[in-house]
Amino acid sequence: LQEQQTSKMGYDRRWMGLVFGIVACLSTVQAVDASSKPNIVFIVIDDLGYNDLGFMTDQINTPNINALRNNGTRLTRYYLQDVCSPSRASIQTGRYAMHHGVVDWIPPTSSYGMMLNDTTMADAMRANGYDTRAIGKWHMGFYKWDYTPTFRGFNSFLGFYSGGEDYFSHVNDGAFDMHRDNSSQCGANCSQVAFDLAGQYSTTVFTEEAVSIINKYDQSSGTPLFMYLAYQAVHAPAEAPQRYIDLYKDTIPDSRRRTFAGMIACLDEGIGNITEALAKKNMLDNTLIVFTADNGGPILGGDAIGSRNYPLRGGKHSTFEGGVRGTSFVRPAKGMFSVLNTEYSGLMHAVDWLPTLCDAVNLNCTTTNKIDGVSHWKGLAHNSSDVVRDTLVIGNSTDLCSGHCGFSVRNLTFKYTRNSGGAPFFWSSEAPTLGGSCNLVYNTTVSGTMLSSSYVSNVGRCCEVCYNTTHCSGYAFSGGSSLCQLYSDLDSATDTQDPTTISGTIDSKAFPWFSSATQQDMLFRVDEDLSEQHELSARYPDVVHDLSQWMDEQLETYFEAHNDPACPFKQWPEQSGEKVMLPWC
Repeated sequence: LQEQQTSKMGYDRRWMGLVFGIVACLSTVQAVDASSKPNIVFIVIDDLGYNDLGFMTDQINTPNINALRNNGTRLTRYYLQDVCSPSRASIQTGRYAMHHGVVDWIPPTSSYGMMLNDTTMADAMRANGYDTRAIGKWHMGFYKWDYTPTFRGFNSFLGFYSGGEDYFSHVNDGAFDMHRDNSSQCGANCSQVAFDLAGQYSTTVFTEEAVSIINKYDQSSGTPLFMYLAYQAVHAPAEAPQRYIDLYKDTIPDSRRRTFAGMIACLDEGIGNITEALAKKNMLDNTLIVFTADNGGPILGGDAIGSRNYPLRGGKHSTFEGGVRGTSFVRPAKGMFSVLNTEYSGLMHAVDWLPTLCDAVNLNCTTTNKIDGVSHWKGLAHNSSDVVRDTLVIGNSTDLCSGHCGFSVRNLTFKYTRNSGGAPFFWSSEAPTLGGSCNLVYNTTVSGTMLSSSYVSNVGRCCEVCYNTTHCSGYAFSGGSSLCQLYSDLDSATDTQDPTTISGTIDSKAFPWFSSATQQDMLFRVDEDLSEQHELSARYPDVVHDLSQWMDEQLETYFEAHNDPACPFKQWPEQSGEKVMLPWC
């Protein structure tokens, strides 16, 4: 499968949409009066898979998100880090994770964060006359007030500081984490713990805050709006109001994927409400919107709640394409793009938002530290195929790699991984109606207690039969004979290799091949082999040598942040008789 053959066409054009993206700068263009600038809405979706939105799958309906994509440009070769905190810091700073130091997700009791001497997109926007607002998930450090959003360039913040929590109670690690910071550098004597939001679903809370800011916006002030809207959705836990889940009760048999689809439905409705609010205020035509995931969808472990990355291999925590190739598009303000409803194939990374959006809104921005990003604005605006980036650093695999965390880079043709891409390393299901729990391994015959066998049309149907068969936990589908064999009591130790067979389980949390992930250097020609099925290091030793040498050069500047020894975490403080997440140092 080639890189340009992944999008599902035939979009619903009945909906109007908008998307505005932004970030700090590094443009050399002369700044113009702020009153002529477009507004910017930068939307980040948490743990969104490659096959989770309506313009990529028939399974989940996203008419409002589709409308934005249809009125803009989808990025087809766009990369992020494999987990959330590094990606968010790269978006904010324009720097690779190995340069801003946040190379893995930040646990809530950690005493480090995005470096204080890094310029953020909000710093740059505010310096150029924008009213900067942040909503939703932060997850870039908060052990000191200086690391919280209103000390990093934002004029206000409503959301949570840590990386995840219950969608209704807003509790994480036994502590309540929802805050109103209503002014710049809000801090201890200003920040309010938002106990009144307990019991309210976070996707709705964040949407309502965005709509409120838009409704109160004074266009006559001459101050453009920059909104960073980082939804909690669709991160674990799997929670949504029942009315959204019920939308898929007749079409998605997998209860986990069905709940996930409900989470997406609420998210899509929220984005539609924001679009409508902008239109009612006559702001939509003058608003640029960026829509982006923060990493690939999780398909293994506790955060795997139904996402799918088909046709990509792997998922969140790994540097296989399913973990680092992101879903993203740009919906421009009126007149910014020469062509709409198209795709941009330039090799792009999250670090590129900073210079790209500086160019987009013609800002004269400066940053304290050198950035890694390059501007893609001309290519986006003019639908150009000119190459502005020919290599990028993908970075570490994390968490699920069991001490064998590899490092990956790519150029226009190849992706090279040293040691291991981490886990998950298997493939998501191709079947569009089966749910998110049919995960595939190629060239392997699963072993266990045989339950039954039958002939079916494809591997997706084999997974569906297993899902609906009592005690079935794994299956093997023969591509040559179309025989589907169902098993219980799986035993990965006795699995056999067979080039004609595709096997899988219906529970990614207990995936039997997890322990057999290869620990070796890998080379994939991802421009032609998007699913990373053909490892080519033996065929192209010169390419391996060159990319390995380039990786070594990049790693000379590797930096990883560590806990501040002067500020060890002790315990969460209490307010109103409840533990709350607040800075402790």
